[in-house]
Amino acid sequence: MRKLLLASMLAGLSVASQAIIFEFESNNTAGTANLITRGASPWADVGQLSLNPAGDNDYFMFTLFAGETLTAITTPMQTQFFDPDTMMHLLDPGLVEVAFNDDANSLGSAIRYTALTSGTYYLGITGFNDRNFVGNHTEFGDYVLTMSIVPEPATMIALGAGAAALVARRRRRA
Repeated sequence: MRKLLLASMLAGLSVASQAIIFEFESNNTAGTANLITRGASPWADVGQLSLNPAGDNDYFMFTLFAGETLTAITTPMQTQFFDPDTMMHLLDPGLVEVAFNDDANSLGSAIRYTALTSGTYYLGITGFNDRNFVGNHTEFGDYVLTMSIVPEPATMIALGAGAAALVARRRRRA
C-alpha cells in the first residue's frame, strides 16, 4: 500500500505533457495567435518551430491562472544555438507587454513570469532587432520552444499537506 501511495504522489507531482506545440501560419500577430491547449498545472511542452521566411513572427495564446509561473525558452536550431537570433515577449489578457527578453541562452530567449491575473496570455517570438514585433528583421530558421507552467507555491504546499494527511490517516488505521 505504501508503494502505491508513493507512486500516486510522485505521479501527481510530475509534469504532465499533453502534446507537442504546433505552429500554423499565419500566426504573425496576437490576433492570429495559435492556441496552445495546456493540461493541469504543473504542465510542460515543447515544439520545433520556425521563423520562415525572414520577417516572420510567431504568436501563441494560452491560459494562465493567477499565481501560476510560466517559463518559456527558445533555442536556435538552424545553426545550432546561434540562428535564428530570437526575441520574445509576453502580453497579458489586455495585450500589455509584461515580459521581454533577448539573448538569454546564447542567441535564444527566455521569459519567466508569474501571472497576476487569470486569463488568456500571448507569447510572441520574432527575430533580432524587431523590438516592435512587426516582422522587421532578417532572421530565419528553426528554433525549439519549451514552455512550462507551475502552480503557485500554496497549491504545492496544499498537495503535500494532503498527501501527509493521507499517510497519517493510514498509519492510525494500521
